[in-house]
Amino acid sequence: MAARAIRHAQDSKSEILQAALDLIRQSGAASLTIDAVAERSGFSKGGVLYNFPTKDALIIGMVEFLAGQFETEVSTARTSHETSKAPTLYAMIDVTEGWLLANRDVARAMLATKADRPELAEPFMVVKKRLKNAITQETDELAKAWAIWASLEGLHFSEAHGVSILSDDERAAVLAELRRRLDEN
Repeated sequence: MAARAIRHAQDSKSEILQAALDLIRQSGAASLTIDAVAERSGFSKGGVLYNFPTKDALIIGMVEFLAGQFETEVSTARTSHETSKAPTLYAMIDVTEGWLLANRDVARAMLATKADRPELAEPFMVVKKRLKNAITQETDELAKAWAIWASLEGLHFSEAHGVSILSDDERAAVLAELRRRLDEN
């Protein structure tokens, strides 16, 4: 019975977080209010506040959710690159490609929120450290790996800051070039 209650609570939190992320994607960061999340999620305002007592708690929950989602997607994508020179880095390219399209508005909203809350970066820093350790174990071409990773970071940050000058086709060409460089000897 206790496990079922925990699973139900986790499902409720996930539903609320997904509704909050969808709200930001559709209407921008300014639309993120407890009332709007309650309406979008189908939970009462009290239900949202029970799971996330403050807007700050909701934002922290969103960042942790996204960091976990990114790591899970990389782990899943990694399985299709097991035989490559750097499976984790290949997976990061694949996942980044999808995230640059699907989470662009969320990244901008998180950036706006993070300006006065630097601790919000911590969940992503924890994930990045684990990914870095995995890459370090997989390849001895670390300078190449870090250059590719830095390129991915640049793509993420330019999208988050709303200053990317690349079209979707140009971005796809950059990602294809990064994959090609991973295959070089």
